[in-house]
Amino acid sequence: MAYPRIGIFALLLATDLAIADLSAVTADGRKVVLRDNGTWSFVQPVNRDDAPSVATLTLKSRVNLASGCRLGLTLHNDLSEQIRSLVLRFTAYKGNQLAFETVSRGYSNVKPTTSQYQEVKFRGIACDEIRSVSVSAARNCHVGDLSKYSATAKRCLGLIEVAPSSLLPITKKAGR
Repeated sequence: MAYPRIGIFALLLATDLAIADLSAVTADGRKVVLRDNGTWSFVQPVNRDDAPSVATLTLKSRVNLASGCRLGLTLHNDLSEQIRSLVLRFTAYKGNQLAFETVSRGYSNVKPTTSQYQEVKFRGIACDEIRSVSVSAARNCHVGDLSKYSATAKRCLGLIEVAPSSLLPITKKAGR
């Protein structure tokens, strides 16, 4: 007699699962709710006034090379728009904040909620000789309404935050 009870329980469980909404993410990173009645809608992002939407740059690795230093950096896009292109400049400082070398690296096609990894190499200086690294932005970003015609270095740099690192002091340099 336990079989009818198990059957009824299984039917109730299956019915419960069938009427549940599903969440999905589109190819461009937007969240969608798929309803059991065949309709769908985009999920509106939560407005977080206390935490502005930015892309976060994180120093992931530091490797000594035979004649230089290689840094691995990840840019995670928490902006509501795709980062079509963003060129950053990395300056290695030696001694008493003497700028040793500046290297540019571009990030491109970083969809919302995704990350991209890039490496920069400083030649002629060991990682242990680098006192700090500063990040600045070129006047070359294409994000949302910003394009090569409307962007300034300050606005491009304003799109990112630099995460503190125990590997090497890295900071965002104020834009002009």
